[in-house]
Amino acid sequence: MVLPHLTGGWEYVLAKLQDALSQWKIRAVFLFAEEAHLYLKETYWDDIVTRMRHFGLFTTFITNQPNTIHENIYRQADNIFLLNFVNEHDLQIIARAARADAETITSIVRDLPPHHCLLLGRMVKDFPIVVKIRPLDVKTMGQTRFFFTERRAGDAEEGALHPASGIHHRAQRALSAQA
Repeated sequence: MVLPHLTGGWEYVLAKLQDALSQWKIRAVFLFAEEAHLYLKETYWDDIVTRMRHFGLFTTFITNQPNTIHENIYRQADNIFLLNFVNEHDLQIIARAARADAETITSIVRDLPPHHCLLLGRMVKDFPIVVKIRPLDVKTMGQTRFFFTERRAGDAEEGALHPASGIHHRAQRALSAQA
């Protein structure tokens, strides 16, 4: 999570990422913003989704409060994954961003059974599709942190994820070389 007192450095990080991506020191960066509603309004996310995607920085926003995400971000979204949304206001916001009619989206989402997801966007050629999601064999609350902690032993391996930031080692080296 980007803390409010650290957001001033966000522009610096974006500039370094842009340099590394434009010089092909990094091919692409896939950024997953878990609980995006907690910090989207405090950072440079509009810049990321509008300008940085042309350089190879691709974002995935994960939230259970879609009404807190700015409309500009929704307009730039290529794909939307909907799971278990029943709040009418949230559904209307998401439906406006999708390239399918709001009535269809809300009627499908209201009847989604557990472990199912509605896919919207370019990946399904703008045709709403429901898919079944295989249940995990772990309790999902807080397990992401343990995933990275358990892999610290293999952290030095080429291609391993950096446990604290989730940045791929090659990307991390390219950014360090730029500094």
